[in-house]
Amino acid sequence: MFETWSAVSVRREAPGPGIAPAPGVWAVDPPSTRPEPEGRPAGAGFMPSGWAALELELGTADPASMDDAALVETIAGFHRLMSWAGARQARLLAEFAGRRPADPSDMLRANEPSVGSRFAPDEIGCALAVSRGWATFLLAQATALAGPLHAVRDAYERGELDAAKVRALYETTLYLDPAQATAVAARVLPKAGGQSLAQLRAALRRAVIAVDPDGAANRHRRARHDRRVTVQAREDGMASLWALLSAPDAYSAYEWLTRLARGLGAADSRGMDARRADLLRDLLTGRLTVAPDTDSTDVDLLAPENGDAEQTTGETNSDPDQQFTDPEGDATATPESPPGPGASEAGSGRMYLRPVTPGKPLIQVVVPYPTLTGQTDEPCELVGYGTLPAELARELAADAVWHRLLTDPASGALLDYGRTTYHPPVALADHIRARDGYCREPMCMRPAAGCELDHIIRFPDGPTAESNVDSKCQHGHKLKHHAGWQTTLHPDGRVTWTTPTGHVYTTEPYDYRTDTELAALRAEFTAAAVAAKPEPEPPPTPDDDPPPF
Repeated sequence: MFETWSAVSVRREAPGPGIAPAPGVWAVDPPSTRPEPEGRPAGAGFMPSGWAALELELGTADPASMDDAALVETIAGFHRLMSWAGARQARLLAEFAGRRPADPSDMLRANEPSVGSRFAPDEIGCALAVSRGWATFLLAQATALAGPLHAVRDAYERGELDAAKVRALYETTLYLDPAQATAVAARVLPKAGGQSLAQLRAALRRAVIAVDPDGAANRHRRARHDRRVTVQAREDGMASLWALLSAPDAYSAYEWLTRLARGLGAADSRGMDARRADLLRDLLTGRLTVAPDTDSTDVDLLAPENGDAEQTTGETNSDPDQQFTDPEGDATATPESPPGPGASEAGSGRMYLRPVTPGKPLIQVVVPYPTLTGQTDEPCELVGYGTLPAELARELAADAVWHRLLTDPASGALLDYGRTTYHPPVALADHIRARDGYCREPMCMRPAAGCELDHIIRFPDGPTAESNVDSKCQHGHKLKHHAGWQTTLHPDGRVTWTTPTGHVYTTEPYDYRTDTELAALRAEFTAAAVAAKPEPEPPPTPDDDPPPF
């Protein structure tokens, strides 16, 4: 006898302050007379299974009869079912891999983890109509999920993780030993279900550096050695120019292009993405140089007093969270639109941009003081990317302008912000961006340094003060003003978003505290690595010297 419950009895989260269930949790109220199915955690909501899939299908036969809240929650329910199905498939893939052991010759191949016979992927590839390479990946991932990442598979089967997050966990821990991989998974899993893919990857980087600091530094050095630029043909007469750089270099270059693009002025009809692309082309082909314009206002740094003017464009996209782009920036442009002021065309010769003050683009790297002084190698964070090895952070520190941050040691919240740079924005804007760290829209990972400042209560009805202003990307700013959406900024810096269906989500301000649990994990694995190192051999005695004697 299988225990089931109605898949269409849903509850709607009441609007108001508070932290909502993790996105993807489908809230289902089983009848009060029916006992909780064994193994269903309290508060976990919908537990996916084959029977639940059947009931969900029967209960949603007429979507037009469902209200908006039920639609959203049922969509999330099917998302969890997809995860459950993927996890069940992974169990079978792992079993199949175990039935196709590797040949002795396969075991000798270098640089390839053995997950069974080299011909096993061919069987799976034919059955699924996928490439041999993708079938190989599926088998390798399933094997890891049956081993050191078994807790990941369990969460996957409960519908708490989707396929993209499972892949991120697998790929990030691929080169760790089993104990390290298990520790990383245990560290990130409690929050992974409520995080975006980019947020999970940032948490994974922090955990990996904690359990394998030396390996992370060595991998960064190898990866940095492989930096390169490539070009790839695209459709419709286009091509992509792609560069692999260190994270600080890449983010600095993007921020610099954005500053130049803003300097072209509001009269330019091109969107920000097109401006950045044209500027990159012109700078690399020698058509363009940058010169200061001392007679014009530095539009890159100064904003209107109310803080609501556009200071940048773009939102997280494609990864879908990591790449910054501006999907709405071209709304006013047409294919026939002429280039705006400051644009260059082929054959127009060298030209000058205005009005931008040359200088270093702003990127924010949070470095613990003991790491800065070389006392420890605690990892650091590049806001918008995630964790960096300590040696890279110290390298950046040698060529940086420093900002002083005063934080509450108990909560990690920002208390004060000081600057020593020339021509700064207003101190309040600096303070708010440093407090937020990132865009305050749920799931957005755009650094606050590139966001607009938004009044929660419109100015002049609401004050221009820390208690009424937060950081939002352009899309988040527009979303907040869209019908049915509400935001509330709490005294402790939390921001609560209420959707048109009454679902409630809360984002937290940046926490500047050292993560004590992560520090303990780092200390544990560092001590284990030291203990595992063999004792150095004593120097040879004179009698043991090789000839000539």
